[in-house]
Amino acid sequence: ATAPAATSAASQTAAPTVTAPSGTPAPASPTASGAFQGSTTAVEVAPPAGLQQASLVEVRAAAHEGYDRLVFEFAGAQLPGYRVSYETKAVACGSGQDVTAFVGEGTVPAGLLLITMRPASAHNEAGQLTAVRTLRPALSSLKNVFGTCDFEGVVTYAVAVSGMKPFTVSTLANPPRLVIDFAR
Repeated sequence: ATAPAATSAASQTAAPTVTAPSGTPAPASPTASGAFQGSTTAVEVAPPAGLQQASLVEVRAAAHEGYDRLVFEFAGAQLPGYRVSYETKAVACGSGQDVTAFVGEGTVPAGLLLITMRPASAHNEAGQLTAVRTLRPALSSLKNVFGTCDFEGVVTYAVAVSGMKPFTVSTLANPPRLVIDFAR
């Protein structure tokens, strides 16, 4: 087994709690046999009732045996609602500019996954970023991650994937994290 290759120096939380949001199947990344169990079907979870904007504080990616992982970490105690889906186009909110080729570093990526989180923000009250906007993990499945929206309670990241790879979505607590695993 190879050690995970992290692209962000983040403190790891000991013994995280895995939870599956209502309506979302429990995570099924690698099975005991080592085969990745995922899907290319969109996953959507509504935000918890009464949630104020969740503050995104970190975006990181790492290689694991048999899959690549993308993590969105939030301050506070709860995750925002989210939608994770393959799409054909990435658009910058506000301007409406098509940024699909930018996410693919000059070409349309083989797979384009959009992650939209709400209510959420990736900036503080002074307008300064609280999480990276661009991440280039250059992993087997994950090629480029780019924030396309942080406006009016909506945060969206577009992910260039090496193809329409099956993925799973799960959550971790303490701190709250949205986790997306991609088959290699």
